[in-house]
Amino acid sequence: MPLQVKKLGILAGRGALPRQLAEACAANNQPIFIIDLEGAAADWVDHFPHLRVSLGQVGKLLTILKQEGCDSIAMAGGLTRPSLTKVRFDWKGVTFLPRVAPLFRQGDDGLLKGIAALFEEEGFKIYGPDAFLAAAIAEPGTLTDDAPDAKAQAEITIGLAILNALGPYDIGQGVVVTDGQCLAVEAAEGTAAMLARVATLRKNPGGVLIKTPKPGQDRRLDLPAIGPETVIAAHEAGLAGIAIAAGGVFILDRTETIDLARQKGIFIDSISIQIKS
Repeated sequence: MPLQVKKLGILAGRGALPRQLAEACAANNQPIFIIDLEGAAADWVDHFPHLRVSLGQVGKLLTILKQEGCDSIAMAGGLTRPSLTKVRFDWKGVTFLPRVAPLFRQGDDGLLKGIAALFEEEGFKIYGPDAFLAAAIAEPGTLTDDAPDAKAQAEITIGLAILNALGPYDIGQGVVVTDGQCLAVEAAEGTAAMLARVATLRKNPGGVLIKTPKPGQDRRLDLPAIGPETVIAAHEAGLAGIAIAAGGVFILDRTETIDLARQKGIFIDSISIQIKS
């Protein structure tokens, strides 16, 4: 465990990352309390101390975190950004509204940075899930038996250039390239929906999914991840492999993910790259 905090509050969205974060903390005797945001987390939260909170219940959220003795927070998992007009704020949330409303007009990175700043002003330290889940971060190297060939390497180079160019626009963390052509860029729909769209566009098999952190991204917030579902979706889209940024992407359910990639004949290549700041 790279650090120890008094008690970690986990703001849990959907996906495997918050579950694995909670399990890693439990295995290392790190006290936690989970905030299940809008019920996005699955039934696994029942095995941990938790409370379900809607996005507008800011006062309730802050009160319970402080009552539970949490001094630090980690945000993990995805959430569907709601329409601000549909969020029902409690009184504390209303007092934050003049600052929160402009954040909803920013990209995901800007929104998350703004929310993190509000929690810091309330006295909480913000950590990235990787501070407690370092073993899930991809190390450099080809993680499967098959490595990318020259064609795939060229596609990876193109994909990295696209993601770096899109960085200032806070669009996404993934792109699919095949035969020198960008088939799709991940935006608000997420990786799975992007790959499903790619499957409808394909004429010939091949191509690579490339995932990296956004240039200039606050690494405590929303680092990209792949998992078994990513491998299945990539296979169904006819891709040859997945390239990820070493040190900047989570591999969730690591053994299952890599074994599944081997079974499907899809490479996973973790590459050392310089992410623009």
